[in-house]
Amino acid sequence: MNSLVVALDFLFGCHHQNLSRVFTLEGQSYKVCCDCGARFRYSLTKMSVERRLLMDDTMKLARIV
Repeated sequence: MNSLVVALDFLFGCHHQNLSRVFTLEGQSYKVCCDCGARFRYSLTKMSVERRLLMDDTMKLARIV
């Protein structure tokens, strides 16, 4: 099921280039797409975006769950 979510995210997910500055909350760093609001995990050691945060990770950051 997880591979299906990743494939659909690749096909229909965010492809915008307009990302925000880096935010760090509870030890997790991420950037946000200024066009659609998608969040992307950011590595402070590599200084680059690693992967898109899926909905479960985003909910944990927002403390909804």
